[in-house]
Amino acid sequence: MNHIKIIGPFAQVVPLRGMPLKGSLSDETLEIIPDGGVAVQEGHIIAVDGFERLIKSYPGAVVEESGSRKKNSTLIPGFVDAHTHICFAGNRARDYALRVAGKSYLEIAKAGGGIWDSVTRTREASLTDLTELTVQRANRLLNQGTTTIEIKSGYGLNESNELKMLLAIAQAQASTLADLVSTCLSAHMKPRDFEGTQEEYLDMVL
Repeated sequence: MNHIKIIGPFAQVVPLRGMPLKGSLSDETLEIIPDGGVAVQEGHIIAVDGFERLIKSYPGAVVEESGSRKKNSTLIPGFVDAHTHICFAGNRARDYALRVAGKSYLEIAKAGGGIWDSVTRTREASLTDLTELTVQRANRLLNQGTTTIEIKSGYGLNESNELKMLLAIAQAQASTLADLVSTCLSAHMKPRDFEGTQEEYLDMVL
């Protein structure tokens, strides 16, 4: 059949179909296909089954043998990370060390850490730097199996820098195979350099 490719075999294919969207998961509900494969057409998976059964079902398909490397592997759907902040500059390693040492979030913020430290460093970063940092982090997640990544802004906290972050996320998409989904988080906190109330800052954001 035209434009159909069969990929496999894998030691196991775990499609996760028919699983409950919430609640407990039991071994009995987990479908495991030994010596499995996938049939792909125009970039979409059209069938998941045993490798030999797929070959019989699609006799005209192009077969892409995965070889011994994948015969010892398990194929599963990509993970979706629905809450990340991977578009930022600087790092929060010092914050982490202070938290481990027993400091509260407010104590860390008063010491110059916390969100405001990330805001300061992200504002100082160029669009190019933010884009490259986002690509690096997205690719690290992709290598660990996360194929869809939501990314929040919220470390700019003024019009120009929030737009810079959202543009960096958009530009990063061209340099990673992960699917990036941006979220504007301009109301992350009232920035220290905003002269006004929280309500006035929210009005400015809107």
